[in-house]
Amino acid sequence: MKRFAALFVSTLALALAGVATAAADDGSYGPWEPTYQGAITAPAGVVCSFEVTAEPVREDLSVRYHYDAAGNIDGYQAKGQLIARITNTETGASVVRNLSGPGTVTFNPDGSYDAVVAGGFLVFFLGQDNPAHQLLLLSGATVLHGAPSGAKTLVSHEGTVENLCDTLG
Repeated sequence: MKRFAALFVSTLALALAGVATAAADDGSYGPWEPTYQGAITAPAGVVCSFEVTAEPVREDLSVRYHYDAAGNIDGYQAKGQLIARITNTETGASVVRNLSGPGTVTFNPDGSYDAVVAGGFLVFFLGQDNPAHQLLLLSGATVLHGAPSGAKTLVSHEGTVENLCDTLG
């Protein structure tokens, strides 16, 4: 089954496909690079009871990669503006939300990752995740752990929470 990540985290993950060839080899961050976020669609029953799509309506995103001493990517940071329209594609009901804010993702040796985000963070939680089957907009400080299996766990959150499955249902 297709993995659905957080909208902002997926921005970061998608950016890995365009890694610059000039890598810092001293255990530091490389330069900021522009990136973009495409639309994400979750079929009915995967996240919400209905099909839901999140797509950018305005974005100005940048990413920079962290390199270990051997020059391998072991994490990244993202920043910038991301405004998205989230739509219940069955009814057409939609909302526009601010998903802007900086985030840092660290890749762990076991294949897992940890994401720390400040600001708006939209997470598509699947059945294997904790919490399961929710589309949460987390505003504030959030820590998310991704297991090597792809399962996501909300580790901590301080701020407001909106379950968009409820909002759009």
